[in-house]
Amino acid sequence: MKKFIAILCVSLSFNSMQAQEISTSITKSEVFKDEYKHSSIVLVEDDGSDGVFIVRSYAGGLFSSGAGYYFEHYNSNLKLIKEYEYEMKRSEVERYGSILGVIMNGDQVSLIDFVYNTKDKAFVCSALTSSINEFSFNKKELFRIASEDVLKTQWFGGNQFDGDSGANFIVNEDKTAFAITIDIKDKNTETHKVFLFDNKLNKKIEHDFKRDIKDKKFVYENIDVSKDGNNLYLLGKVFTDEKKKKKEGGKYQYELTRISKAGQATQVFDTDEHFSGSLKTIVFQDKLTCIGFYSDKKDYRFKGISYFELDPITLAIRKSKYNPFTEQFILDKYGKNKDKELKNLSFRGILITQQNEIVFNAEEYYITSHYQSSPNGGGYWRYVYHYDDIVSAKISNDGSIIWARNINKRQSTSGDESYISYTSTIKGNDTYFFINTGEKVKKLSNDRIQFGQTSTKRSNLNIIRITPDGNFSFQEILDDKENEVPFMVSDGALSKNSVYFIGRKGKKKQLLKVTL
Repeated sequence: MKKFIAILCVSLSFNSMQAQEISTSITKSEVFKDEYKHSSIVLVEDDGSDGVFIVRSYAGGLFSSGAGYYFEHYNSNLKLIKEYEYEMKRSEVERYGSILGVIMNGDQVSLIDFVYNTKDKAFVCSALTSSINEFSFNKKELFRIASEDVLKTQWFGGNQFDGDSGANFIVNEDKTAFAITIDIKDKNTETHKVFLFDNKLNKKIEHDFKRDIKDKKFVYENIDVSKDGNNLYLLGKVFTDEKKKKKEGGKYQYELTRISKAGQATQVFDTDEHFSGSLKTIVFQDKLTCIGFYSDKKDYRFKGISYFELDPITLAIRKSKYNPFTEQFILDKYGKNKDKELKNLSFRGILITQQNEIVFNAEEYYITSHYQSSPNGGGYWRYVYHYDDIVSAKISNDGSIIWARNINKRQSTSGDESYISYTSTIKGNDTYFFINTGEKVKKLSNDRIQFGQTSTKRSNLNIIRITPDGNFSFQEILDDKENEVPFMVSDGALSKNSVYFIGRKGKKKQLLKVTL
């Protein structure tokens, strides 16, 4: 009887999906052409007068040295007010450079550059800063690291480094501070050089993070900056000899380290008899949370969502929970109550509601390979990248699941994945997803639906809304016949109440603003 009622609820939900209109406002820029084919939005900032300041990066391609940034100021109707192009130019002694990130402070915008100086034999991090009113970039060195301290293969090619090699750039939620971590060469000790700056480019922390364990046995998960910009939280997964002896669950432990001006403090915790292959840290004012998927069998077969809450200062563990996927979620996924663990889930982002509830998003992502034979003998391998079901769950302040939904989707590509997958955001207590789909939504068994394949030639933009009680509805907001270019829906950039997408067809481009 319980199962029948649950399926009936799914049926009623399906019948009302499109009955609830989702209010949106669509604004497009004029179609324009850039010199370079590929560009992506790296920063969106409201200008305080209903306009927006957008930074786009571009690259000239494999056989071109051109790389740089477009700085554009638009009014509320996406009419271009002012634009400036900054082409990256390196001196003869600068090699293997890259822009780690972009940050703003009022009308000052800074590109954070990281480059190898062959003359000084050092890696140098600098800020290239300009006013957005009168563009003229000035360079300020932030720090440098001697080349012998850095594993060179992480920039110079080769595969002799682990997953946390290179430089990482992290901005806090309020965009008032940013951190940079550099993996330091040391086979016997996991070592990172960590820097914290405010958005005025003042250095607040310089710290050597060390863990007395071989580099390959420490997996760098993520680093977060506190809202006040005074603390860093570094999460790692560590494979110790002690955990090898565990009879059940993952043979590793998690270590969360708080880094401040006073030094560092570390809290150790594990997932007991469960497996939790990866966790993400979320920094609140009064607590820290670590959240991820867990399993009872293997790291990549998922049973539900794990939740850990810690004190932000002492790092004492306040609570831990293992939430199995809800019956509603299983019905969404399979159409019936089925005891089966999921796999191939790839983390896609965390959103926070006004009540500090967590919306945890993921996607079924995997790669298949196909051998293509040539008529004259021989052949080649073709790789297909699959972006399937969307998994979304809302977690309450006490760590319990409020709702969990599976949105059935089948998308794949052997080329540019920017037009598939999705972008997600929150307004109020509603969660929104933007996806491109084909012409028709497929009906599945037990009154479920599935969004289908799209291509750059046919990309109908749809919006999906999940309400606070977990019900969802969807509607098409742009038909491909209305668009001169298809929009890259996986690369959406968020502002307060709007989501921005860039569309491209060859060198022809257009900006789209969707206001909720």
